[in-house]
Amino acid sequence: MIRPFAAFAILALTLGATTAQETAPAEAPEIVVDPAASLNTSPKQANMLTGFYATMAVIDICAIAVEPDITAGMDADRQRLETALGMDPATAAAAYEQVRTDVEKTTPDCAEGSSDRLGVDAVTAIYAALPPPEPAPAAGTTDTPAP
Repeated sequence: MIRPFAAFAILALTLGATTAQETAPAEAPEIVVDPAASLNTSPKQANMLTGFYATMAVIDICAIAVEPDITAGMDADRQRLETALGMDPATAAAAYEQVRTDVEKTTPDCAEGSSDRLGVDAVTAIYAALPPPEPAPAAGTTDTPAP
């Protein structure tokens, strides 16, 4: 009784291997690595700061009025990103000017309801929903309460 099952198992194993060999691709595709290809290795903060600078450039170019609390929040985040990237004030100013120049080349549409204005409105709406930033302590002072 066990012989028919053994014969069937051997037949199934040999047919399975033959079928698998027939369906396998003839040759593997060739993979080429281009050592000169550029990779996006910039940190997330650099990408965020570039977008932030672009938004600020549209605000400047289009002379969009922004509330002081929103401007304060944006300035605090800008400084935080610049500090995280190890940028000194001169480097940060040069980076902003480069982004602003690039934005000017695209001739942003300053009309109300344009995609450029909607992008600025989306960013300022985020800051409008946040509580105003706390002022930084003056140089040489501490936040520790007196005993």
